[in-house]
Amino acid sequence: MSDKPSKLKIADREFTSRLIVGTGKFASNELMRDALLASGTEIVTVALRRVDLSGKGDPFANILDFIDPQRFLLLPNTSGARNAQEAVRLARLAAAAGLPTWVKLEIHPDPRYLLPDPVETLAAAEILVKEGFTVLPYINADPVLAKRLQDVGTATVMPLGSPIGSNEWPKLSRKRLRPGAKPARSAWPKNWGSPPRLVH
Repeated sequence: MSDKPSKLKIADREFTSRLIVGTGKFASNELMRDALLASGTEIVTVALRRVDLSGKGDPFANILDFIDPQRFLLLPNTSGARNAQEAVRLARLAAAAGLPTWVKLEIHPDPRYLLPDPVETLAAAEILVKEGFTVLPYINADPVLAKRLQDVGTATVMPLGSPIGSNEWPKLSRKRLRPGAKPARSAWPKNWGSPPRLVH
């Protein structure tokens, strides 16, 4: 058996790296650019609210000037959308501005905890898939919702590992286990290969 990791396939594209890197919280755009290059990632997710879609060269929203679209797949995300209508509007604006029609679908009505809204996410995904977008929804670790999203045609799902910005992985409280019991195996199906890693 080869030790070489399998490629990550999403929709019609294959990626060598399973690392997906965000563009927030860097001290400068120059530092972000250097970090992306050093990481080896091939997918970079960008919050649309931080992007100048007007074409006016806003110096405070010029993040795209520091990301090479020939080297990275730009994955616009709808962070900040509170419902399906807002998320669909953001995705359409990005496509109209010439960004890829791939979208990380994020809908979180509570700005403090940033937990995804499953109902609004499913509604937005149905609309965007019908419009030809490659949709990667950010969801809670919910197998039922994941199956529904697969059924409507999303390319994959991106279950949260921990709340955004917490820098923590999920913790399993062993107090809930009966004496002698072992924690359950990961719910990530074996035949899907290693799960992709998202760094916020």
